[in-house]
Amino acid sequence: MTTKQSIDPDILEKAADWLVLLHSGEMTEQQQLDFQQWQQQHPDHQLAIERAMRFNQNFAALPDHLDAKQLLQSKASLQQSMVKKFIWILSPVVTAWLAYQYLPWQLWQADLSSKTGEIRSITLEDGSTLTLASNSHVNLEFDQHTRKLELVEGEIYIQTAPQPAQSYRPFIVHTINGTIQALGTQFNVRQDDKNTNTLVDVYQHAVAIQPTKQVNKTILQQGEMAQFDRNDIQGVEKLQQIQPYWTQHLLVVENQSLDQVLAEIYRYQKGQYFIENTAKNIKVSGVFSLKNPKQSIETLAQTYDLKLNYYSEYVLYIKKEQ
Repeated sequence: MTTKQSIDPDILEKAADWLVLLHSGEMTEQQQLDFQQWQQQHPDHQLAIERAMRFNQNFAALPDHLDAKQLLQSKASLQQSMVKKFIWILSPVVTAWLAYQYLPWQLWQADLSSKTGEIRSITLEDGSTLTLASNSHVNLEFDQHTRKLELVEGEIYIQTAPQPAQSYRPFIVHTINGTIQALGTQFNVRQDDKNTNTLVDVYQHAVAIQPTKQVNKTILQQGEMAQFDRNDIQGVEKLQQIQPYWTQHLLVVENQSLDQVLAEIYRYQKGQYFIENTAKNIKVSGVFSLKNPKQSIETLAQTYDLKLNYYSEYVLYIKKEQ
């Protein structure tokens, strides 16, 4: 296989071109054919696309409000950033710096982790049950005074075990945005994809939420859900589902956009999808398997008249059938 050092910067720049166009959601039929042909012209072309998706985070960090025109206008700066990054990889001088900056050391060092597509259930030393969603990472700190759990990334469901009154230890979940203290409960905690918000669902009893920059705690009761950042809680709402269906490898949605549903499915499989703008807001309702994400995507395609173009094992472009 061609090594990283041998990929021509011009190929990397062209790969950046294609990824920007894919993200625009405005690819024509001819452009899709051209992209497929370009990938097949040389092994380095496919390698450049896959490497760009693994190492470059520019696209994931783009603001949601950018439209296709703005994306295409920003192509030059994205290309420059991407090509520079890959050229730097060729230099041994910066290898250690790149490893420190870009490799997820905090995730690798977590006490408990789940792989992409894996749902992992663990009984903790106090008898509580912890379930990790796909690609989730947790640190534990249990001592004689407290039961602390840090959600580094991903999503967890907790069923706390009762504690004798004489030896009670509070059960507290820490996230980058604050703490959630269990009050004899079953609850779900999730970090959003950009780690800017924490989402909490309470299925039994209650929890006490305290954002990092708040002095007071807010009690969230059974049947309620809330989202908070480091500064404040952004409203308490009625829980939308009676149980965390993902723990049963199911995705249950009602009147959600196709883009939202695909984003959730892709938490359980490797790769990246791109979707035509005209298909993003199709409203979806149904029950989909998280054990077999590809089958769920095919079900969506059949139900909502979608065309699936797989350009590799990791790249999927989705559009409405004509």
